[in-house]
Amino acid sequence: MKNILILLIITSANLIYGQSEKTHIAQILDSVISKSKEISYYSESVNWASLSTEMHSSAKGARNVNELKPAFEILLNGLRDHHGQIRKLSDYSILASFTDHQNSRKTDDRAFDSEIWGIVNDIESRFEYATLPNNIGYLRVVGVGPNIDGQKEAERIRSAIEELNRNNVTDWILDLRYNGGGNINVMLAGLAPLLDAEKIVSIQNKNGDTQITAEIKKGDFWYAENNVFPIKSKPVIRNPKIAILTSRWTSSSGEFVAVAFKGQKRVKFFGEKTGGYTTNNSWEIINNEIALIISTGIYCDRNGNKYKEYVMPDKEIPFEVEFDKEKDNGIIEVVNWLKSE
Repeated sequence: MKNILILLIITSANLIYGQSEKTHIAQILDSVISKSKEISYYSESVNWASLSTEMHSSAKGARNVNELKPAFEILLNGLRDHHGQIRKLSDYSILASFTDHQNSRKTDDRAFDSEIWGIVNDIESRFEYATLPNNIGYLRVVGVGPNIDGQKEAERIRSAIEELNRNNVTDWILDLRYNGGGNINVMLAGLAPLLDAEKIVSIQNKNGDTQITAEIKKGDFWYAENNVFPIKSKPVIRNPKIAILTSRWTSSSGEFVAVAFKGQKRVKFFGEKTGGYTTNNSWEIINNEIALIISTGIYCDRNGNKYKEYVMPDKEIPFEVEFDKEKDNGIIEVVNWLKSE
């Protein structure tokens, strides 16, 4: 009798634990669905009742967050959000992402080259600058990852601009071809002296309302009314002539930087149309386990133009990886433009 009682207690405990586990997983799923419906830029294009049913069906039997991956992919694919992700907070690894590329909102038939992608997204890659002949300043701003000291990196970019300006640079090249995204604040805090307007980018939500504004105030970059990386050095550069280089690998925050210069006088874009990730993404923490990263708004330039797919160049130049600046076709082309006018 005693053994039977112990067995019943163990069985009951397992049942309670199993039910609690299922409830926990269901709560996470419901929270993700509810928050996505509320904030997604694409929310109104979705049949939420049908999508929710499909997600819950896919999640049957899931015992932990990792096993919700198929359900999360159904969400991102249902939203057709090619910029969306679900990340685990434990190590920031990607748990789920958009996979239905044939049903993407952007049309891009360019071949994906994994070798070039690896070069562009090399975590060891860093900002670099140089003075080129004819008093041309060259700035290569790459993606800025989460493990970089943002203040120091922003100051490094700003110091380079200050040094080039002291050396009588008259024209500028801003190379964004290797910029796969990252911390917007770092990039634009450093580049602020080259921008000639106060309001440079806005982000509009699904209703057309302005979510966030990016501005230059007194030589510093402000994002959503926050001066994240204030910098003492504020070189004054009036009416700079700037050539912007972009590639298909310029994406997300790299595209944000490009949009910041759209509409500025004496600026011309060269290279390829960008990667097509021109949306602002959420960072919604769900149950302290995952981050919901989905598109909530779209980039708009200083003149109110929306960038629904890509940032386009004024002159097309195919991108090739070439680290010798004297042999780089993109740099050669923009140098010719800078010298010609």
